[in-house]
Amino acid sequence: MLSTAMLYFRETARAGSLRRAAEQLGVAPSAISRQIANLEGELQTALLDRRANRTVLTPAGELVLAHAERVLQDSTALRGALQELVGQPCGVVRIGSIEGMVGHFLSNNLARFQKRHPQVRVVASVVGSRAVLEALQEGRIDIALAFNLPERHAFREHARLEQPLCVVVAPTHALARRRSVSFQELAGQRVALPDRSFQIRHLVDRIAGQTQVALELAIETSTLDMAKGVVRNSDLATFLPRYAALHEVSNGDLCAVPLQERDFAATATSLLTMPTHRLSPAARALLETLSASMRRYGGGAPACSDSGNSGVPESAFPPEPALPTLSADLERLHEDCD
Repeated sequence: MLSTAMLYFRETARAGSLRRAAEQLGVAPSAISRQIANLEGELQTALLDRRANRTVLTPAGELVLAHAERVLQDSTALRGALQELVGQPCGVVRIGSIEGMVGHFLSNNLARFQKRHPQVRVVASVVGSRAVLEALQEGRIDIALAFNLPERHAFREHARLEQPLCVVVAPTHALARRRSVSFQELAGQRVALPDRSFQIRHLVDRIAGQTQVALELAIETSTLDMAKGVVRNSDLATFLPRYAALHEVSNGDLCAVPLQERDFAATATSLLTMPTHRLSPAARALLETLSASMRRYGGGAPACSDSGNSGVPESAFPPEPALPTLSADLERLHEDCD
């Protein structure tokens, strides 16, 4: 367990300034400054280099921060062990997800999880794949849903949902009734694309470079919802894995046409944890829910993972026929557009 002074110091170190730490903690900056000064007096060393625009850790501060992080991890493990004695998960679970998994997959599963475990609070953040992986590595989240992992990585992959990249267009678009389309046929197509904080954008740029096809970038946006909204009301196209536009395609608002270049248009979303981080019972329960759901949704076990077991039993959550499966929805997507 950390003292108030140590907690305030940790938050200041992570935020980079007393002001931002005060905003996140909901206390006065003077209270944080006083607590850190007391801690420095107790340890008889300076922990922070207070510069004009940013608070920087001293070498001693780096050591104290690492100690604080270890203590917090040990405290989380202790709470988890106590929860196991009681037999009922509780506490806070932090999950980070790419935007494309939020609208259908994550929102449905979090609602289901909350019904089973109302005493667990889930903190969900939606960011790009690079940011979500950084947060997982740094211990700021417990579970991650990330897009197109590199071949070599340090994460434990529990499940994977694979889908080809699709051209997403309005039902009135000339491509809407195609069963598939070659990237070469898209030369000169006006597009709305997510910015380069999204791995999808890097994939599209790479395919365009390999096929030597020039797209006309009309709109660049920081959200997939914006890209889908623009496409729905124009003759522009965007690129998404099919599951990222599932709701809109099922409603007939958009059509998803797979690219023919499957070799370099394959995409996958992975469910990840850090092998070095021990999960609480609540986090393990959520992981089991998401992993079982991804398998039902047409994903499955990853082709390769770290050397450890996922810790998610195959029978953890049997199929629930009351909820439609993503795999069944995907089979109907083209029928909805034809």
